[in-house]
Amino acid sequence: MKINKESLLTFLMYNKPIPYNKSITLTPVTMNDVISFHFLSKSIIVRKNSTFHDKKIIKMSYLEFLFYSFGNQELEEGYKIVGLSQYLFYFIELIKLCCKDAEIRFGNQFGSLYINNFLITPEVFDDLRRIIIIQNDIDFDIDEFINYETEQRLLKAQKEQNKNNDKSDIEDYVDSLIIALNTTEEHVMNMTIRKFWRYIKRYQLHERYTIAKTGECSGMVTYKEPIRHWMISLEEDDKYGYLKTDENELREKIG
Repeated sequence: MKINKESLLTFLMYNKPIPYNKSITLTPVTMNDVISFHFLSKSIIVRKNSTFHDKKIIKMSYLEFLFYSFGNQELEEGYKIVGLSQYLFYFIELIKLCCKDAEIRFGNQFGSLYINNFLITPEVFDDLRRIIIIQNDIDFDIDEFINYETEQRLLKAQKEQNKNNDKSDIEDYVDSLIIALNTTEEHVMNMTIRKFWRYIKRYQLHERYTIAKTGECSGMVTYKEPIRHWMISLEEDDKYGYLKTDENELREKIG
């Protein structure tokens, strides 16, 4: 099922469940389940085609890869991805979190999976994966390719750059948003994960804008670039843009 952009934006903006078909409807996860969601969502954001060197794995669909990895301790240990051998189970639990009425079963044929008696083909799996990623604001694009070693070096450099910054965990962010919005913990915890992080980012923009504008109006501070307004788009520049290629290009190269 393909959802047009306008309909998708409406679903996202109003935190509405997204109907994939008559059998499967995906509901945005709230902050009440953010810890579980963060843990389970690791199952759908493995950079399969850049992490693994085996051509056989690269040629697999993501669903086939999860079945191949299930119980495969050798693969998990060889690539040092903790929990990889259980990622298929993680995905099943993730679906239960996102689709409250999901009844999941395996078919007689190895690699076959059903949700509410609907067969999950590799194409359907990728559709569901995309919706979960977009609906819950996961910073991941299943179509892009980043060299694994290069990405790890960049993340390490970014970690070094940020190590002197004040550290905040999810509880700190929850507390901060409660104070910023002058609201209750119950209200914040019932927000969808996507909306929660949008409010955090928007509030940060508002604070930076207010401080910068106050300094500019005082006449004691000047800026080389115009001050970005706090109501601008929250979409950021792609920090890995120059390293990425489309997955279709990669598949063409490996045959």
